[in-house]
Amino acid sequence: MSAGEFAVRPVGPADIPGLCALLNEIIRIGGTTAMETPMTIESFLDTFFRSQIQISFMVAEASGGDLLGFQVLAAHEKLPEDWADIATFARVGSQTSGVGSALFAETLTQARRFELAAINATIRADNAGGLAYYDRMGFVTYKVDEKVPLKSGHRVDRISKGYRVISD
Repeated sequence: MSAGEFAVRPVGPADIPGLCALLNEIIRIGGTTAMETPMTIESFLDTFFRSQIQISFMVAEASGGDLLGFQVLAAHEKLPEDWADIATFARVGSQTSGVGSALFAETLTQARRFELAAINATIRADNAGGLAYYDRMGFVTYKVDEKVPLKSGHRVDRISKGYRVISD
């Protein structure tokens, strides 16, 4: 599927069950998200809508209606006020090219609209695909939290990468 066969748009209420299912598949496979427990629709709403101040929540939708991925940009209490935290999730096994770039382009438009200075992405060190994605988007590593424990007891580094939205 080519980039012309999907659209990026704001998430709507009807998208929530499909996005929750997409995320749960990623969680079940493991190794690419800090989330370790599958979500109910209620916990999805709590995580992405009720417990954070959203700046942007975009979805990529195929021309046939399949949800290909989503990206959330939200305020985070551990970041400066003019920064936001980003999370990106893509459908497992999707062969659609350009989804991540298209999502980020729309998210970046919103970040500029809200006059953010920077965007933070925190990625597990064992998530090679996630690290490569944020590198391609222009993010730069600025901090590493070493040996963060998972529920299993396994420890993995968390890499924080920043993207400057506005230039000095």
